[in-house]
Amino acid sequence: MRNTREDHHGRVIAGVDGHKDNVVTLRYAAEEARRRHAVLVAVTAWSPYGGDIAERTLPCPELDACQKASARTMLDITCARARLPEGLSLERRVEKGLLGPVLAQLARGTHDLLVIGPRHRQRLTCLHPSPDRYCLRNAAAPLLVIPSRWAATTGHPEPAT
Repeated sequence: MRNTREDHHGRVIAGVDGHKDNVVTLRYAAEEARRRHAVLVAVTAWSPYGGDIAERTLPCPELDACQKASARTMLDITCARARLPEGLSLERRVEKGLLGPVLAQLARGTHDLLVIGPRHRQRLTCLHPSPDRYCLRNAAAPLLVIPSRWAATTGHPEPAT
């Protein structure tokens, strides 16, 4: 769903990777988008099984289409669970690649804000790099980092200023 009204002031971009805390991240991103009169861009990314080399060696368009559809379904479910407010301008994007680089590439506009969510310490970070950590190092846009303690609350606490 995309609303292209002209009275928006930038974008608030939030990544969705299937982690349980994505709902909290989307809620905070939606609140920030509402405050800024901005478009909320919910983004997920998918990668081909076996990586890009395997895809170039043995391409399988049907498998790629299935992975993209699965990523779209996960994005739609997460947006539904977040119970985003009515009237919010929302753009859902499914991109090919790793989520961190995709988010950092998208959040380059002068009025963009990238919202990254709470993460807990992960094992095997070399095998599953954190998109949030990538964005902290590489994003050109301002970042809003949601503390993990906010994810533990049942309500929607206001950020401390």
